[in-house]
Amino acid sequence: MPVLKEVKVEKFPPLFKYAPACVIALSLFSSPVFAANVVLKNGDRLTGEIVKLSDNILTLKSPLFGEVELPWKQVLELESDEGVIVKLKDGSTAEGKVTLSQQGELIIDQGDLGRSRPLQRAEVAMFNPPIVDHSVKYSGRANLGGVFNRGNSEDDALNFDAELIARTPENRYTLAAEVNEAESAGVTTTSNRYLLTQYDAFLSEKDYLFVNAKGEQDKLADLNLRTSLGAGYGYQFFETDRAKLSTEYGLAYINEDYIVAADESFPSLSLGLDYERKFWNKRLVFFNNNDLSVSLEDTADSLFKTKVGLRVPIVENVNVATQVNVDYDNMPPPGVKKTDTSLIFSVGYGF
Repeated sequence: MPVLKEVKVEKFPPLFKYAPACVIALSLFSSPVFAANVVLKNGDRLTGEIVKLSDNILTLKSPLFGEVELPWKQVLELESDEGVIVKLKDGSTAEGKVTLSQQGELIIDQGDLGRSRPLQRAEVAMFNPPIVDHSVKYSGRANLGGVFNRGNSEDDALNFDAELIARTPENRYTLAAEVNEAESAGVTTTSNRYLLTQYDAFLSEKDYLFVNAKGEQDKLADLNLRTSLGAGYGYQFFETDRAKLSTEYGLAYINEDYIVAADESFPSLSLGLDYERKFWNKRLVFFNNNDLSVSLEDTADSLFKTKVGLRVPIVENVNVATQVNVDYDNMPPPGVKKTDTSLIFSVGYGF
């Protein structure tokens, strides 16, 4: 098979009409690499180093065009040198020379180890998958806000929230806490606390099972302590340095200890949604956390918590943040409003 046939001129700037000659010149002065010949369904031919195959995109490093991304379904034929690691969708891997025929059959030649059986294109998950790092990675944040007025008015407010996550490819541990206290003219206007611990066991890159324990206190809502023990299934749509999105579905048992009202306990269905996205070259972070619990004894008895806000980095690892917390109890104790809303400004540290 020829290394590179003439590329259609109309697809590239005028400079590239001399592409074949340039490739020959470069090949004379460059060191050998793991090369591949690729034929596309439209007849175009490319030669270069296979970088990876991921998410059905074949990335080829051409000496002339740099890294080129090709839709895997548009690749008609492929022949590589040794050294390509192939990962199948069943999790098995093999390394060798890869050949893809026009009939869609892929064979891995492992030299002395022999040749693989003919594989179908759909069986292939990746070429040159990333090396999995099993070490524990830590991330977290701590935000603190406050107001202290003395003079014509006396107002005090303290807002604190923190989160610590320990992550490996197979496990994730989360510890989160929040404290909000406020007083005006000697009268308490806000007094609530929240604590969450959770363990996630990943069955695959996206699917995981979780168990968690939650504790909550809100004196102005007559709540001395609400505890929740839950377990269920979660799906991590994506988790990158730029964006995160996950949903959770599970069952929990909730126990409510009220200061005045009668205590309650009941099993519930729990639903969760967590989203975070960084914009403008990571200069702005948007986040939204949602938690819904519906009693299985009385579906009208539901609890909903949401946090939505922005964090803006000001120096390395230091940010200012603003967020809105909304707590909704469809069946609160007598004299307590269903909706409790708070606006919080804080300065925080993240890593």
